[in-house]
Amino acid sequence: MLETPVSETPLQLRQRMREFYETSETYKVLLAAHDEAYLRHYVELVIRCAPADAKILDLGCGNGISSRLLNQADYDVVGTDISPLFLKEARNWENQKLRYQVCDVLELPFDNDSFDVLCSNELIEHLPDVETALKEMIRVVRNGGKVVLSGPNLCSPLTPFFDWVRLMCGKPGRPVWGETKQQAWQQFKRNCGLYIKKRFLTKTPHFIYRDPDLQVDAIGGDADSAYYANPIDLAQFFKINGFSIVKKAVGFGIKGRIIANMFPYLSPYITMVVQK
Repeated sequence: MLETPVSETPLQLRQRMREFYETSETYKVLLAAHDEAYLRHYVELVIRCAPADAKILDLGCGNGISSRLLNQADYDVVGTDISPLFLKEARNWENQKLRYQVCDVLELPFDNDSFDVLCSNELIEHLPDVETALKEMIRVVRNGGKVVLSGPNLCSPLTPFFDWVRLMCGKPGRPVWGETKQQAWQQFKRNCGLYIKKRFLTKTPHFIYRDPDLQVDAIGGDADSAYYANPIDLAQFFKINGFSIVKKAVGFGIKGRIIANMFPYLSPYITMVVQK
């Protein structure tokens, strides 16, 4: 799926996305796949970055499992999501050091400098206003604190290239983004151009948005993403705002570690750690 222009104002899109996540039972079922095994790498990354007794804000925690796992590692955790529907069952896990709160990352209901670690998994690509969200993250994390962002790099040329290779070998494509050889190759060329422009030709972030597919029968696969998530944008924004980059990417598995170490901004997955 190539870039599609946003057909409504940011406020209209924001409201439409809120209504979708607040009411979509189908999407809630898709979130059930985000179980402990699925979230293991993300939780381990946050734990490695969090000092003992850290207060952690887990943004966009969906079904709340990631926040529960961080709490089980003896951290004081607040898990948030825009959807009360998604957090309904998670309320049963609350205790003195774990609570859940319905809120919008674009308007966080927390005081300045409230948390030692702020983290999110597969949230950033679903935001219709990334700059506002990042400013809110910067506001609520303490000096010396860390922000850990994890999610798909939707501008990586490697992902559509791997799609194309699989399709050339007769294997099925990737829903939404690489369903045919032609689509995967077009996406590869587009992402190569974006990478070169963002990596070498610009010094400021340029957040590119798309119309999310918010069908009643949600199909997953980041069809509902509103932002072409890109680690170069994020790194540039945090640097401009005085943050230091602790990790550009963290790889999992042999192939993932090689790519993360040698070509961090090409990695198909964003695993970025920055410090205020």
